Amino acid sequence: MTTNRHRVRIDGDILLTLDGDIVTIATPRFAPGIFFVHAELLEVHVVPKGEDWKVRLQTTGVSIPFQVLPFRVPAAQIPAFSAFVERAKEARERSLRDEAS
Repeated sequence: MTTNRHRVRIDGDILLTLDGDIVTIATPRFAPGIFFVHAELLEVHVVPKGEDWKVRLQTTGVSIPFQVLPFRVPAAQIPAFSAFVERAKEARERSLRDEAS
């Protein structure tokens, strides 16, 4: 049973879940509506836009538009999103350590 599970809802309709080393992105904004990414392959690009953040989530090396998910993180949700990203980074580091051993 996985003990490293973290979930955050962003801007009303984007649900991010970290379960072990898998990130699930669920949203009606982009087809097919649910995306699974291994934490080792997740890229998070952030650009401050006023008090909010413009964010792009994508898989390492991907440039196909449907695999790049842009959205806005309202200022009030930045701490929760930041905590989610930190946990995803920890999962990536843990996964890389496990592979090396």
